[in-house]
Amino acid sequence: MGKCVACSSLNTLEQFNGDYKKYDKFLYNEIYLGELTEGSLRFNNKKVSFKKHPIECDKEQTYFHLTTKSTNKGIPLSEREPDLRRCERLHWIRPSLETDHVDLCGLSCFVKYVEPYKNTERTHLFNEQERYLIILEERENYYLLITAFYIHENQYLQSTKKRSQRGAN
Repeated sequence: MGKCVACSSLNTLEQFNGDYKKYDKFLYNEIYLGELTEGSLRFNNKKVSFKKHPIECDKEQTYFHLTTKSTNKGIPLSEREPDLRRCERLHWIRPSLETDHVDLCGLSCFVKYVEPYKNTERTHLFNEQERYLIILEERENYYLLITAFYIHENQYLQSTKKRSQRGAN
């Protein structure tokens, strides 16, 4: 299988000489604010919105879900652990959502499937080759971006693959 053009490069911590503060500032200001929230990001002809509150450390809530991870749901967002694989791929979100992958890449790079969540449904976009998953929640007039992440664990990758095969559309 070929490589997805939308998911082609990584923004690594090494590009910032290991300075996480500079890296985080770049990710938040240039990618999250500049490319995602301040642009008119769209998916399925609807605007994509971001959960802003609570704001911690002068950063919006969704940013933490896109760049950090936590095994404990009770901790503040600002105390979650940075996930460098998420950070490296933050700039993939816009092209992943807006690209006609078959036209651009010649591939169906992302499998789209919907799963129930509480009293609603969530749309999942899964790129198995890149081990990348984007989750959105459809609202009446927009989509809410919930999270996007690199799948580290093989077991989770396999279960996501099975779920995507069952619900692909």
